[in-house]
Amino acid sequence: MVLEYFTALVGVLAVIYAGVAKFLQNKLVDRSMVEGVQAKSKKLNEEFKKAKEKGNQAEMDRIMKKQMEVLPEMNKVMFAQFKPMIIIIGVFLVFTWVVGIVDPTTQDDFTVRLYDNGEGCDAIAEDGIYSACFDLNGSTYGKWNVKVKSFRNGAEVGSNSTFFSYSEETDDNYVENPKGEPLVVGTDKRNYAAGEDVAVFAEAADVTKVEAVVDSGTSFRVDLPIAIPILNVHRIYQPYWWFILISLISNLSLSVIIGQARKRGIWK
Repeated sequence: MVLEYFTALVGVLAVIYAGVAKFLQNKLVDRSMVEGVQAKSKKLNEEFKKAKEKGNQAEMDRIMKKQMEVLPEMNKVMFAQFKPMIIIIGVFLVFTWVVGIVDPTTQDDFTVRLYDNGEGCDAIAEDGIYSACFDLNGSTYGKWNVKVKSFRNGAEVGSNSTFFSYSEETDDNYVENPKGEPLVVGTDKRNYAAGEDVAVFAEAADVTKVEAVVDSGTSFRVDLPIAIPILNVHRIYQPYWWFILISLISNLSLSVIIGQARKRGIWK
């Protein structure tokens, strides 16, 4: 599956997810109860505002008492709206799991083990700097991403990423944010030619294993026609962020469509 088809598939799955989420919200939430409580609260707020303008303290106290009586109903409504979210989150996890399973950009990834034993690429044994080398002989040129993970007794405790250019230089400096315990990573050069060896280094403390996942020059990214406001994001780098963006846009679009349909009496 080529990247373009996968990108389209993620978009379609996101639209389907938005539709399923909206359907569950409408089916599992009693809109008449929600609207009834909202109308009651709005009316009391308006009455309180008028009483305050007139300086009628007795009326204000009466309305405050009424508002306190409505509070349990509002809490009930909020809880009722929260319940579908548990199911919707479950559906979201299933959809994103499917996206991860069919992601073609991970199929050519390979893993290399980094050692701190003074052999091969490693200069000094047990100095806390782990090293590994691999040669470049493929035909996928451009930016290659390297994600390094550190482990302690089989459990991942930290990760960090770097990148290098293979035959074609890149101005794309994006890397994933580090997670967990400190892990300093890098390569011996930024640009490599075919046939050269890449040396990957990682500095970590008190770990039992360090390994690097190399993406072979195939990674997910989508250039947006316009930047996302406030965030000023022009490019999406992970399929799950693409999924989230499309599902948010679809959800907002469905909300507008359903709202207009309700106004015209063709949607209950």
